Amino acid sequence: MTDAQEPGSGRAGQGRRGRLVMGMLGGVVVTALIVAATLGASLLTPSRAECDEPGGCREVEPRLDDHAYLRALSLDLRGVVPTVEELDALAGGKAPEAFVDEWLGLAPGAPPPTEFAERVVRRHGALLWPNIENVDQIFHFRRSLSRNSTTNIWDQSATDTRRSYRGAGVTCLDEPATFGADGRPLTREVDGAQREGWVEVNPYWDPSTTIKVCAFDAQTAPVSALGRDCASRAAIGDAACGCGPDLAWCPTFDVRRAVLGSFRGDVERRIAANILEDEPYHALLTSRRAFVNGALTHYWKHQRNSFDSVTLVPASIDVAALSGTNFRDSDWREIELPAEHAGVLTSPAFLLRFQTNRARAARFYDAFLCQPFQPPDTGIAPDDPVAAQQPDVQLRPGCNYCHAQLEPAAAHWGRWTQQGGAYLDPADFPEFQAECAACRLDSGTCPDRCRLHYVTRALTPAEEPYLGRLRAYEFLRPEHRAYIEEGPRGLVRDGLADGRFTDCATRRAAEWLVGRPLREDEEAWTRDLALRFSASDFRYRELVRAIVTSETYRRAL
Repeated sequence: MTDAQEPGSGRAGQGRRGRLVMGMLGGVVVTALIVAATLGASLLTPSRAECDEPGGCREVEPRLDDHAYLRALSLDLRGVVPTVEELDALAGGKAPEAFVDEWLGLAPGAPPPTEFAERVVRRHGALLWPNIENVDQIFHFRRSLSRNSTTNIWDQSATDTRRSYRGAGVTCLDEPATFGADGRPLTREVDGAQREGWVEVNPYWDPSTTIKVCAFDAQTAPVSALGRDCASRAAIGDAACGCGPDLAWCPTFDVRRAVLGSFRGDVERRIAANILEDEPYHALLTSRRAFVNGALTHYWKHQRNSFDSVTLVPASIDVAALSGTNFRDSDWREIELPAEHAGVLTSPAFLLRFQTNRARAARFYDAFLCQPFQPPDTGIAPDDPVAAQQPDVQLRPGCNYCHAQLEPAAAHWGRWTQQGGAYLDPADFPEFQAECAACRLDSGTCPDRCRLHYVTRALTPAEEPYLGRLRAYEFLRPEHRAYIEEGPRGLVRDGLADGRFTDCATRRAAEWLVGRPLREDEEAWTRDLALRFSASDFRYRELVRAIVTSETYRRAL
């Protein structure tokens, strides 16, 4: 659900009045009491005209009365309507602003503002787009386990995997397996295929159960006779490799969903922690904090090496330091990431959602600097001979309009793999590799490290100087080379230094809470909010308090 669809968000054209009506219709007993309480009172004070403006009078929006104001505050800050007790306290003389400090956790003795943190998490879903449930290429499709609905036997159902085991794209026999002296499954020929039986396994995703698994698929050898690591992508197709102890190396559909959902859950917990611990807002984009549960721990330890087209190898976290192996452990644990991390901007969910460095930079500019990249109205002429022959998009006519700025910004993710989320440590992945300059991708002689991360092919003379260089350096100007080692933190630093980050965070929060784009006559109010936000050391709760206790908020429709 996007922010535009969020119930009670004031978006989708509802405005503040629509939010109030939805709030009154959304509850049961409490809502009925609220409606009854307001039948005899106006939600809004009448509009009026102010005539002290140069050039004449202007209409001023009607002002919410205390009951309507309290409902708006409660819906925006907590996502629910006020309780009967809170309405009684309001009737007894308690000011609406006093509730704000309680709900934001700013009043002495106030509990942690968990409901407000949930609202902020939901709001940031519209900025970060962390839904990655469809990015299942972090698992190789040939490693996927599925259950035969007729026999209840599990196997790796990809035809190529079945063929590598049995010589044909068929599953095993529905009978207990037998084994030779070397521990390998014995087979018998059935319909032209060498087929084995099944064994019983307690799978990692539910150790309390026992399932039948084809014996080839259930093999546990760590290394094959050919010397391949059976837990890695290199072993796919090796008949001596299976899914490992308790099937640890192979995912199911539910496992894929749990892991990808947990990557999103990590981001959501980082956002909530930033609010609950009252940290500077920009720490959300620079912190080394992350969260893992059982599903993520299992993935990092056992499954990240058998990737498909999307890779998290080399791992960007200290896998050896992760504790616990119970996939079903739903408890979240906080961990500290290596120094190169930059908050949510280098989280797996962000890197997998935006799989090119250009997309990552574009999302940052839009969400946190309020500077979306927009192509020129004229576009690119399809028959432009200069554009057709220019491989550098910073110079290509029609593209340079955006890419002169976008390419240097994208370089800040230069050491994070595209189509994945691995970190390329300079010690292991130097800027230049002679081996990668000498090999040719089209000849099939390039090793994976060259093929995946270095320039190995030049289609034009302009690309030849970059052969053997890390992809991020291709066409990068000398003055922008430092950005690669700075990482995304450099973008955050620059945005703070010139005020763009502060102004954008203020505008995003204000528009979220007033439920509409800000008007030109509200620019002075926004500038004042930004100054107060900066003076508070970028505390997001303080910014929200300043917004919702303002006259602009109380009059916004």
